[in-house]
Amino acid sequence: MAIIKFTVPAVPVAQPRTKATAFGGKARVYTPTTLGTGDGKRPHPIHAFKATVRLAAEVYNGAPIAGPVRIDVLFVFPRHSSKVWKSKPMPRYPHVEKPDIDNLIKSVLDALQGTIIVDDCQVYAGTIEKWRASGDEQPHCAVSIREVTE
Repeated sequence: MAIIKFTVPAVPVAQPRTKATAFGGKARVYTPTTLGTGDGKRPHPIHAFKATVRLAAEVYNGAPIAGPVRIDVLFVFPRHSSKVWKSKPMPRYPHVEKPDIDNLIKSVLDALQGTIIVDDCQVYAGTIEKWRASGDEQPHCAVSIREVTE
C-alpha cells in the first residue's frame, strides 16, 4: 500500500457553491470564478489554492492512481487575534465555523483530479479535520493519500 503525503502551505479555501440564474428565459447553473462586482472584481481565491495544492502534490511523479484510495486531510486555519496571548499556552483548537468540511474537501479533490488520482469518485474513505492554528503554527493543509492494493 503506497502512501503519498504532502503539505499545502496556504490558508485553506472552500469550493464555492454553484449558483443559478435565468438568462433569456432559461435557467443557467455556474460556479463563480470571481468575487465582487464592477471595477472591484477579482479572481476567486479558490484558483490560487488549487494551484498551490497541485504544486505541493508534485511530490508524486507517477501516473494518476486509478484504483480505490483513502484520503486524510487536516485543514489548519489562522488563529483569531482574540485568541493570541503572550504568556498563556496557545494549542490548536477546533474550527467550528464556515467553511464547511464538504466544500473544503471538494476543493482539494478537484485539484488532485488528473494529477494523483484519476477521479474523485475513487475516494472510498478518509478523515477530514478543521483546526485553528497553535500559537506559532502557520495555516496549511496536510494531505495523506493511501492507494489500496489487493
